[in-house]
Amino acid sequence: MDVDLPYRLVPVADLPGHDDRAWHLAWNPTKTILASCSADKTVRLYSYSPSTNTAENPELAFKFLTSIPTGHTKTVRSVAWSPSGQTLATGSFDSNIGIWEKDGEDADEWECVSTLEGHETECKSIEYSSSGSLLASCSRDKTVWIWEVHPEGDFETISVLMEHTQDVKCVAWHPEEEILASASYDDTIKLYIEDPSDDWYCFSTLTGHASTVWALAWSPGTSSYLASASDDKTVRIWKRVAQHKWECVLVLGGHDRSVYSISWGKAPKSRRSSGLGDLGWLASAGGDGTVLIWELSEPKSLEDSSPSKPDSTPPKHKLIASLPSAHGVYDVNSAVWNPRPGYEDLLATAGDDGHARVWRVVPSA
Repeated sequence: MDVDLPYRLVPVADLPGHDDRAWHLAWNPTKTILASCSADKTVRLYSYSPSTNTAENPELAFKFLTSIPTGHTKTVRSVAWSPSGQTLATGSFDSNIGIWEKDGEDADEWECVSTLEGHETECKSIEYSSSGSLLASCSRDKTVWIWEVHPEGDFETISVLMEHTQDVKCVAWHPEEEILASASYDDTIKLYIEDPSDDWYCFSTLTGHASTVWALAWSPGTSSYLASASDDKTVRIWKRVAQHKWECVLVLGGHDRSVYSISWGKAPKSRRSSGLGDLGWLASAGGDGTVLIWELSEPKSLEDSSPSKPDSTPPKHKLIASLPSAHGVYDVNSAVWNPRPGYEDLLATAGDDGHARVWRVVPSA
């Protein structure tokens, strides 16, 4: 893109080490740790800390901590931290989910405390709910499973949802409510809630993408928006217009190939305090190797909007940064914002080159 954009992505760290493509990344929500997973069946953990004493935008040094030989017999496709940051979950093409905890506070050894079996084939995505009491998983077997988290690595299956007609690519929990979203090769997004007197059920199906939906991301700290990324090269923004109703209000282009990953994080505090980006920054990446960053802000409410007339005004949106060839000639499989306060301008990416890379979003001027 030849336009002048207000921000750019500068490299902070290049983290090689995987022997095959790197699929996914997860920032620990409470500790300075980044996890990456790969087709080489391992998980690599990195720590980071300031390497300079400058308070303003200190340089960060990333250090390799350990490699977890997961025991999975096939690709580790997905990693997810519990909200406490104490537990790491791994989802694998061998259909199983591994639950990992540190073997002693100071040790670099991680122990598999539980293996969750149930999916018939490749597990594609896993995620803990915001309370940490539930874990969701999805698979090529077309199902979405919800597991209840008990103490000491014990998990109980509480629901198996068979709403999709094809491979399920992604699951994502709402940041505040127990609403689960799933995305599929069947081009749809499903939303689920629990019926207190019965089971979990699908209360809405979102259609509009023309091909596989690869990834989902809820807007941080608000119940109003959901983003989806697709093989159709677009990102769609869905807005909550009623208690159990979401509508597509915006379609973002800019990618030349499939969009495999999206992440929606809070904009840095300095940006928010200037009244911009109150809905945060949305990063997208995929088969064209480009990372795009969009700034999203709440629209000014329409004067005639009222509870009886849902406001489907799209959020204000602006492309603020673009990074071509983030992993050279390779696809970018994952892009994830750091959720920790003070680190909101850090984005990690994982590519087919087997590398994890960390970038900081800085003003162009």
